[in-house]
Amino acid sequence: MKGRILALMLAGLEMTAGFPAFGAAPLHGALPLPVAPDISILTDWTRYSERGSRELLGMPVDPARRERELARLADRIRPEVAGDPGGAGVPEAFRRVLIREEGFAYDSAAGNPGNYLIDTVLARKRGNCLGLSLLWLSLAERLDLPFRGVYVPGHCFVRFEGEATRVNVEFSDGGAPWEDGRFRKEFRVPPDRPYLHSLSRAEMLAVFLKSLGAAYAKKGRDEEALEFYAEAERLSPGLPDATYNAGVSLQKLGRSGEAIAKYRKALAIDPDMAPARDNLGILLAKGGRYAEAIAEARKAVELEPWNAATRGNLAAAYCACGRYDEGIQEFRRAVSLDPRNARVRAALVRAHFARGEYREAAAECDAAMALGCRFEPSMLEVLDRYRGPVATGTASP
Repeated sequence: MKGRILALMLAGLEMTAGFPAFGAAPLHGALPLPVAPDISILTDWTRYSERGSRELLGMPVDPARRERELARLADRIRPEVAGDPGGAGVPEAFRRVLIREEGFAYDSAAGNPGNYLIDTVLARKRGNCLGLSLLWLSLAERLDLPFRGVYVPGHCFVRFEGEATRVNVEFSDGGAPWEDGRFRKEFRVPPDRPYLHSLSRAEMLAVFLKSLGAAYAKKGRDEEALEFYAEAERLSPGLPDATYNAGVSLQKLGRSGEAIAKYRKALAIDPDMAPARDNLGILLAKGGRYAEAIAEARKAVELEPWNAATRGNLAAAYCACGRYDEGIQEFRRAVSLDPRNARVRAALVRAHFARGEYREAAAECDAAMALGCRFEPSMLEVLDRYRGPVATGTASP
């Protein structure tokens, strides 16, 4: 029974999903892109968007309509910036025309591909941070204006780099200017992390491709997702999210050794990437490498002490190698952080049960089952005999 409980606890480890927003050989007609300074955001955003629209959304595309709309928008902006294309008025002209007058609106749903594929962004006049950034950059490319993409974990925006002015444009705030310090605070990005610098066109395209790959992975098409991640890694070797996302897909496909290598590579780029440490710890625990697993899980908890799932994974690693006191303590901390986390509640029940603490397990079992957890009938049969007050002064059965 004890071995069975440990297996169940390890199976319940909660893998952190890949990054949306945002190794394999090319599949399904993937088109390799040259890493060149003259790479076109608009051309390649369009090319990959057409594929995504067909395969993810089942929608036809109309290149002529798209071109007419882009040309119209560029023609609206051009006279507004003609007098001083490198000046401080350019970001405000884009904001006024595209957001206030044309009505392009921010949509926070990062997992909806319609928010960052070009045809749906233009048709709906809605986009998430990635979709609006790519629209801005595509029009700036057409008008030869100095906008650049910028990335922070799970979010992007554009930066205007004029001759004497530098302005960050934050779409979740209606295109308002944000200082770098605000992004560092909001997204917990200290100066030593590899974010918040102006991206080349190739690097910004990589942010798009890692997000497109995540949309394929969400539909269970992880082999195809890997092709997008591989291209993103090639275009931007310093983007840890693409490497991390590849690790997630490899982990889902059962290719644990390759996934571990991807997580380690992501951590070599950004040692403070908590999800990579979390998932690496899960794989190490499942491989019986408990000391390494606990070390990675502890680092993940230190980086994100508010994350109940991460703390639950640390607890499971402790319990899997017999350190139940520490494991149960971490499970209880996780429950206090997120009382409605069903995985953590169920794991706490199993931890008490594995130690023979049946009365405590029975008390936790009720809370877990109220959240929809299900347990083996043999376990419930045992626990039913121990329901009732924990300390009544009466003899135990």
